[in-house]
Amino acid sequence: MKIAIGTTSELKIRSLKEALRRFDVEAEVVSLKTDSKVSSQPFGYDETILGAKNRVKQCQEETNPDIAIAIESGLIEIDGRYFDIACVYTLSKEGNESMSFSSGFFTPQWIIDEIKEKNTEYGLITQRISGDPDKDPQKYFSGGIIKRDEMISQAIILALTKIFNKEKYNK
Repeated sequence: MKIAIGTTSELKIRSLKEALRRFDVEAEVVSLKTDSKVSSQPFGYDETILGAKNRVKQCQEETNPDIAIAIESGLIEIDGRYFDIACVYTLSKEGNESMSFSSGFFTPQWIIDEIKEKNTEYGLITQRISGDPDKDPQKYFSGGIIKRDEMISQAIILALTKIFNKEKYNK
């Protein structure tokens, strides 16, 4: 099985490999840089989902995998507060698609202000502050208790569940 992921981020590739390990699935993982065709820091569900779909489409076209996967993180406003939520979008060669989301991680207003003021990304801000090579706001704000790759891996598992267990969804 060939699985392509629309990113070269080591953190996201680790997340995928952990999800595949949990499914006990062996696959050739191909990673490629893709363009989300949305803002570098998406805001809202619509823009975040569109970014993931655009990456999956490009991934599918360029590598013709059994399964294409893309991850797009966005800042979602809920009740006047912002949450960092990753959208995982998957598409199989047969045309089966699935989408899931990570849990939402609260983002302080000063981060939102800096993103908008400097047109930058959330992960780049916490990477700069922490000195960590990974763009991992969750690790920074939780003091290492929760890591971004764990949250993304769980979202990948949720998306792949529908792909790997399609007979349970098509009754």
